[in-house]
Amino acid sequence: MVRPVDGRIAARVTAGLAAGWITLAPPVGSLRAAEPVTTGSAATPIPEAAVRAQLDQVIPPPWRVESLTVEALPALPAAAGGKDATPPDARAAARVTARVVLGAPTYLVDSREGPVTFLRPAAEAGLAKSWTATALATRDAGGWAVSLTPQNAGVLEGVGKPAAELPGRTVVLGTAEAKSLREQLDRDAAQRLADETARRRQEDERLAQQTAAAKAEAARADSERRAIEARIAQIADLRGKLTGSDRPARIAAFEAALGGNEPALRQMAMETALQSRDAVLANLALKDWIARRRAVPVQLYATKEDPSSETVVRNLGPMTLEVEGFNPVNGALAGKLGAPGYSITRSSSIIGTLAQTELAVNAFGCALTLRLTEHQTLDGLLRCQTLPTLIARVTLD
Repeated sequence: MVRPVDGRIAARVTAGLAAGWITLAPPVGSLRAAEPVTTGSAATPIPEAAVRAQLDQVIPPPWRVESLTVEALPALPAAAGGKDATPPDARAAARVTARVVLGAPTYLVDSREGPVTFLRPAAEAGLAKSWTATALATRDAGGWAVSLTPQNAGVLEGVGKPAAELPGRTVVLGTAEAKSLREQLDRDAAQRLADETARRRQEDERLAQQTAAAKAEAARADSERRAIEARIAQIADLRGKLTGSDRPARIAAFEAALGGNEPALRQMAMETALQSRDAVLANLALKDWIARRRAVPVQLYATKEDPSSETVVRNLGPMTLEVEGFNPVNGALAGKLGAPGYSITRSSSIIGTLAQTELAVNAFGCALTLRLTEHQTLDGLLRCQTLPTLIARVTLD
């Protein structure tokens, strides 16, 4: 009596057949009649030395290979290529299992402080890992050529690097050196902060000074501008009064300008008065001009009517009118007049009078008569008894 097959056992048998770990033997009587069955050529082992040589290039430092297991796999199928195809005994595959050990302690970067790199430990020396790969190799006259395909390459990652491979001056956290260096860096940072604060304070102070100086300069420039505008207005007002139709106002403005402390206004008033057609105003200007002088140079020129006058001018030398006394009320003048060239023109006492815009001076044997011109000069003649008449000029500067 045959027992029914359990459903679960049948399922497992089916799975084993599919995976290849269960095979069905043919009937005993059929073995002799059947052709030989070839399941594949024998596996060719890869020399461990060839695998290790390639492994040393794949495993990164500071990892080192401590032990190695090479497990041969079924031989690879022949490659297409005709008569040049690699023979089966020159091809091999293997499963490689290497025990790798960390040869030096490794670290991770915790922080960077300028040239200093603070490290925290990641792994100790001697840490072991199992690294697996598939090796494919071909053999030729030069030996075996092995290529490795890692199966768990990430197992060697994430453990940091040796301190020598990390940048900067490396210091491990928790050591006395790290504590001392951290304190020094903190002091340096505090000093830099203090220096930066002081520098900014100095810059703020300098900026405040520059701002204050700029404001002061702007105020000064504004004050000068207002003063100039006021001076321009004052000059325009004075010129308007001096050239106006009201004589009393003209005279009052002129006297105010002469009595003030403004040289520019006095000069402008003098020029305006001397150029005006008002004889009274011009007379006041001439009186003020003479009263402020002690010596008045008199320029002499020859006349075309008398050729000998050129010789006389050259021989006379400079003539000077010395003012020793002047009465601005009646225009009376006292002093000396003379030139060194001739005895008759030697310096001698004079009596003179300024009437309106004409100045008349009498000396021993000579008479000087001058009249105001539109060019702000006193032009006239010098007459001496034994000399030719000469042209005379006094420049009102």
